Amino acid sequence: MKKLLKISLTILCVNTFCYAQTFTRVTDTLNPITTDAFESGGGSWIDFNNDGLLDLMVSNGNLTNQNNSLYLNKGNGNFIRVTSGNIVTDGGSSIGSTCADYNSDGFIDCFVTNRNNFGNFLYNGLGDTVFTKITTGSPVTDIGNSNSSSWVDIDNDGDLDLYVVNFQGADFMYLNSGAPSYSLSTTTNTITAGTNLSIPGAWADYNNDLRPDLFIANSGTQNDFLFTNNGGLAFTQFTFSDGKAGLGASWGDYDNDGDLDLFSANYSSSGNILYNNSGAPSYSLTPVITSVVAESANSVGSAWGDVDNDGDLDLFVDNDGAVNFFYLNNGAPTYTFTKVTTGSVVSYRGNSFGCVFADYDNDGQLDLFVANRLNEQNFLYHNNGNTNNWITVKCNGVASNKSGVGAKVYVKATIGGTPIWQMQEVAAQTGYNSQNLWLHFGLGNAALIDTLIVKWSLGTIDTCYNISANKFYTATEGACLTAGINEYYLANNNLIEIYPNPTTGSFAIYTKGNAQCTVYDINGKVVLSQKLNSKTNIDASNLPNGVYNVSIINNSGIANKRLVIVK
Repeated sequence: MKKLLKISLTILCVNTFCYAQTFTRVTDTLNPITTDAFESGGGSWIDFNNDGLLDLMVSNGNLTNQNNSLYLNKGNGNFIRVTSGNIVTDGGSSIGSTCADYNSDGFIDCFVTNRNNFGNFLYNGLGDTVFTKITTGSPVTDIGNSNSSSWVDIDNDGDLDLYVVNFQGADFMYLNSGAPSYSLSTTTNTITAGTNLSIPGAWADYNNDLRPDLFIANSGTQNDFLFTNNGGLAFTQFTFSDGKAGLGASWGDYDNDGDLDLFSANYSSSGNILYNNSGAPSYSLTPVITSVVAESANSVGSAWGDVDNDGDLDLFVDNDGAVNFFYLNNGAPTYTFTKVTTGSVVSYRGNSFGCVFADYDNDGQLDLFVANRLNEQNFLYHNNGNTNNWITVKCNGVASNKSGVGAKVYVKATIGGTPIWQMQEVAAQTGYNSQNLWLHFGLGNAALIDTLIVKWSLGTIDTCYNISANKFYTATEGACLTAGINEYYLANNNLIEIYPNPTTGSFAIYTKGNAQCTVYDINGKVVLSQKLNSKTNIDASNLPNGVYNVSIINNSGIANKRLVIVK
């Protein structure tokens, strides 16, 4: 089902190492990601059904009323569009989403931002692609011209709060009460009154003090703001004297010095800005002259990602009504950029807004999604990769928030004979209304990571040594790394699948070999037990509607999966 149009070949040589990089645009007529046409704002790559594959949530509507799109990843580049459930049937003027597990139940929840005072959406995940729409409470009853939103632990108490940026109106701040209710309540906004032409809000701990800070870009000719988090809901505002039409922002450590730099995408051909972070002690952000700011357009979205797996972050910038910009990082010692002028990612013109990198086919190479806003087909580019090594890390918080938002991962590897540290932070929003919670690191010719450190948002530090390359890992707070990003794997890559899920009463469990299945209700009572072979049909028609825990045991280990019955 995966048809690729092979167009671009870029070769980058750094320190005598040459990396061939090929991107191809996906043109499969059976792939709904690239055949659907909506007014799309941004995309969120999230593993909604915990099968180890990134699914895609796309927000549609913008200035009209359209349903949002959820595409389920079936592997090998194949996607199906989810057609039932309120998350894809509630029409709205949606411009973006932020998805994370804010109530610590193991399931991804989603907040959808709507423009023009339509009212925002909050969906609590029940497992797989089943959601409950929240219809009461201030996050869904407050009305504003909302333009972006983020799950972020503003007050550093271990659970995710919610911040919503409004255009020409006061922003919304909702603090999470934590266990057991995890309710979101309106809190007096101590950051800004929010009467500016604000569009993106990009949270990151830019000064390494374990507190998330906020960059807000303002459109028109208004200056942008940086709010430094002092703790206790107190913030210090800094105003950039830029006066440009800011629509998007992305944090990333492009020069591998251990602190986050900032790219600001600006509209109306006003020119983009790359801010370099000076690091300790001042952590000042200073504009730098580089190729990534040499050209102007109606720039909106931006995405950092090591697309050639050479150990440094490259940059993609998309434009509204013009070809997009793509810059490869030349790496140490200069960390300058080379603009890519040929190939598919810089050849197709669209009214592009959000963009985000993600390895959707788990081949170790970052692919690219670009959302287009004028009822156009969106762009999906497949990265054909090279021989460089890599790892991907999913962060699983315990004391810190479950989704690991705000966690920093540091990776040290010897690339081309030189020890290099890289750092990335888990962010719930980046660029323009887009996200990917998984962190991907390129390793060049390094087959082994010397040291990997995870600094969690509440201060816990986990350190691991001698980590093998070319694998997916889960970093669990306090327990370091485990192989695999899917908690539903048994040992030896024995993947457990339940289909259909949700079910109306009967389902099949696919396993590799024999196993024992036990189904528990939400109170922990055994309601069904059955032996399994490679495929076993199970009759659960006597069970009432609800959410169940399924435990599968064989001689490789134990896997647990959630089952939803809806009749």
